[in-house]
Amino acid sequence: MILDGKVPFGPLAEKWDIHCHEMRLVSPANKRKFTVIVVGTGLAGASAAATLAELGYNVEAFCYQDSARRAHSISAQGGINAAKNYPSDGDSVYRLFHDTIKGGDFRAREANVYRLSQISNLIIDQCVAQGVPFAREYSGYLANRSFGGAQVSRTFYARGQTGQQLLLGAYQALSRQVHLGNVKLYPRTEMLDLVLVDGEAKGILVRDLVTGETRAHAADAVILATGGYSNVFYLSTNAMGCNVNAN
Repeated sequence: MILDGKVPFGPLAEKWDIHCHEMRLVSPANKRKFTVIVVGTGLAGASAAATLAELGYNVEAFCYQDSARRAHSISAQGGINAAKNYPSDGDSVYRLFHDTIKGGDFRAREANVYRLSQISNLIIDQCVAQGVPFAREYSGYLANRSFGGAQVSRTFYARGQTGQQLLLGAYQALSRQVHLGNVKLYPRTEMLDLVLVDGEAKGILVRDLVTGETRAHAADAVILATGGYSNVFYLSTNAMGCNVNAN
């Protein structure tokens, strides 16, 4: 078995930028022709499913809980970090990347951590758009606090309930797309195996936890947002102040 992270080539700070520029785009008129399976409905899965559906793709979301609100992402209560540098204390994308790599005992995949640091500001903006009630200063700006081993104040929080509020925001966005018919949600469904066609993920095998029935679902792409990677990546999330729930 070859462990290949499919990390793009190029300088560390430019890997994913180059990859995004070189990717082929899908016309808005053609997006309805494609189906994407999302396994997991935590922070990563619910946000991915809602965003893809908003873009126009057909999405099928699977979770073994009875509701997406039961995801373990609710445990990420400390806050979520981003390099917005609101307190003007010298924070930057590189400093966030550096702290996260150190917090993960240098075991995290550097290119992916750098990409996470790059888009951290956009993640906060997305959470605000989804209605997450982050703590705010008296002036109305989002509040920051120092959290974990960071040397700057970069943690956005909602009292001691950050994970719960983030999950509710993602769940609301997902529920809206379910109501519009853009996402088909399969609760109480367990993934058994991944279907590979010529080395590419094209579907999954699942078991209905109520009836015991096993069935296959086909798609053009599969996203595994199951949270399993967070067991390996757990230490690095301490520096980020949130759980990572996607491979």
